[in-house]
Amino acid sequence: MSFEDALKENGWSEKKSKFSFAKGNWNLVFDTSSWIEVGTGTTPRVFDVPVPEKRLYQWTINLIEHLCKTDDALVGKA
Repeated sequence: MSFEDALKENGWSEKKSKFSFAKGNWNLVFDTSSWIEVGTGTTPRVFDVPVPEKRLYQWTINLIEHLCKTDDALVGKA
């Protein structure tokens, strides 16, 4: 299983580009290195996280979703 498959299993949808995913107003963009740009509808770039190795897939997804939920709460969307 790839990290992209793990994202899909956790409710993320692949966008037009193979290198971007969305879940509601949350967005992920895989940049040209081994990093993922995490953003929301109000904050296009909340944080960057590294593409994880297999044993850290779920931990990284949990981190990404925590960052997005926190940003939504800070801007009053939660």
